[in-house]
Amino acid sequence: MGIKLVKGGMMDKHKENYIKVILGLFSMTLMIYIGSTVLKKARVDFTEESLYTLSQGTKSILSKLDSPIKLKLYYSKTAANKGTEGLRAFNNHYLYVQELLRQYVENSRNNLSLDIIDPRPDTPEEEDATAFGLRKFNLTETERYFFGLVAENESGTEKIIEFFDPNQKDKLEYELTKLVYTVLNPQKKNIGVISSLEVMTENLNPYMTQIMRMQGKSVNESWMVTKMLGEFYNVKKIEKDTKVISGVDSLVIIHPKDFSEETLFAIDQYLLKGGKLLVFTDPLAVSDRSTGMHGRISTSPDSGFKKLMDKWGIISKPNTFAGDKYLSGVGQFNPNMPAGRLLALLNCNENCTNEYKDNITSGINNSTFVYPGVLKTKSVESVKHTPIMSTTRKGNSYTAQGYELNNPQALWNKFSEGSEPVVIAYRAVGKYKTAFPDGIKETEDLKKEKKKENKNEKIEIIKESIKESIKESAVIVFSDVDFINDQFAFKKSFLGAAVANDNSTLFLNSVEALTGDVDLMSVRSKGRINRSFDVINNIEFEAEKRTADKVKEINSSIARFQGELNQLGRKANEGNIGLIQNEGIRKKKELAKKIAILKKDLRSVKREGRERIEGIGKFFQYLNTLLVPILVIGFGVYYNRKRNHLMQGRRIAKKHDKNIKSQSNQIKEMNI
Repeated sequence: MGIKLVKGGMMDKHKENYIKVILGLFSMTLMIYIGSTVLKKARVDFTEESLYTLSQGTKSILSKLDSPIKLKLYYSKTAANKGTEGLRAFNNHYLYVQELLRQYVENSRNNLSLDIIDPRPDTPEEEDATAFGLRKFNLTETERYFFGLVAENESGTEKIIEFFDPNQKDKLEYELTKLVYTVLNPQKKNIGVISSLEVMTENLNPYMTQIMRMQGKSVNESWMVTKMLGEFYNVKKIEKDTKVISGVDSLVIIHPKDFSEETLFAIDQYLLKGGKLLVFTDPLAVSDRSTGMHGRISTSPDSGFKKLMDKWGIISKPNTFAGDKYLSGVGQFNPNMPAGRLLALLNCNENCTNEYKDNITSGINNSTFVYPGVLKTKSVESVKHTPIMSTTRKGNSYTAQGYELNNPQALWNKFSEGSEPVVIAYRAVGKYKTAFPDGIKETEDLKKEKKKENKNEKIEIIKESIKESIKESAVIVFSDVDFINDQFAFKKSFLGAAVANDNSTLFLNSVEALTGDVDLMSVRSKGRINRSFDVINNIEFEAEKRTADKVKEINSSIARFQGELNQLGRKANEGNIGLIQNEGIRKKKELAKKIAILKKDLRSVKREGRERIEGIGKFFQYLNTLLVPILVIGFGVYYNRKRNHLMQGRRIAKKHDKNIKSQSNQIKEMNI
């Protein structure tokens, strides 16, 4: 009877296991079905930079689509798989691009469609890719590699991204969104430029320019950045005394000072009508040659333009500059001074932009500013302020004027290390209020002009003025003018002017950001993380400072020796000439010994800094080499001890169960 009960129990156990397996398979199938249908669009992005999540600006632009756009992604996947390991690595970037494009399609309300094409040799697809202008790479005589995108609408407008560079991954979403936007708005944009400086002049032919220079006449040429601007946009010069600004999509304002009230009013009204402004102010514009000969400094904004900036919520502090000892450039104020670290030069790298991740500064790693100013913001209703560039957290502001501005050491003496970044560029987006709530008064010149035309006609500017923004508009403000001047943005080469740094790119990026939709401006760059080595930067700077002190001490010793020799020379006469010569030789030997000691100390300082940096490098090298083996060994020892302890516990438990079972059997036998 007892045996039958055991068999029945075993059969029930088997049935229970079968049911569990069937339920498990059913649950798995149900979860797969739900995941592939109901939860197909659900996603969770765990990346720090939200690499797989579209920004709100992109979603807003996609929601405005009202006509179909076809996207064609050309990727030579077959060629990549046949190619080298480096080429196969592009597959990962291709998957990322493909996933991002699918999100564009999902958020487009069925206005975007995506075709993925693998262009094989001697096929219509390869011919189309070449005809569209996608960049191709010849892998073999017959095999070609493509990785680009074509967007076209129903009217036949085509825009392309000729190649997806994995190194530009941080700008990918911006480039894709801009592509969609430009397909919808294909016309060339109009840019206006207004300045108190001669940034745009009449274009003289090279022959006339050379003749004028041979005659000793000064030739004012347009700044290179405005020439570059003309390659991408229709550029229109706006005069300083203009009364109305119209017919331009964006307005570039360089060094705003001495503008008439009518011009300020025109700028104010242009912004309130939805215009976009790119403004370059400067507390000390080295590029303004008109004031240099008189010993005065050229500064902007003046009081009139500050009235406009006040309505934007952006404040420029006079005689106040941004500095950072870790970003200070090497140079000299004049040829007679030795080259050294200058606080006035701010060499911005990725540390100035990474925190803000703005597309304007994406890829900007080397931009030079000269006496950049300090920008602050105040709260303004319906206006959002976003920093674009700044110093590092060790940067700070400092005030200087007069002779201090030409004295590097005086500037360093006034500077102290800070704890928060100093912003040198801001973006303001929103709806603004006018700086002229009562309009402007009619000037005498205008009255005279109007009286000549019609004595009864009057200008009623107050009635025509706009008090608040009609729609959202944007303002970008930089606190430096010099960085877009030819002297600091370009260099001479045997082929002519060449780009010296990222200054001109930063300028063009800013204009491009303004010419797009406000939503396009809000698309941020992603995936660019760069950690600075603060310890190494400190060591390098301290070593440079100590080296500079030693060089200064050597130069002062030489100067003092030269002064003593001159003094001895003045005392020389026929009676003591021999004594004076001997004294000069002795002092020269003493100076040579002292200089030798100082040079030895100088070499020691340099060697000490270098050895400290190399020591840090070796420490991390050993750490990277030994850390993983140590962790593996430690985990192995821990796991082995844990396993032995667990096995010992199991053996004890098994022995205990065996004893209980033996005792139970003995009791049963006794009962029988």
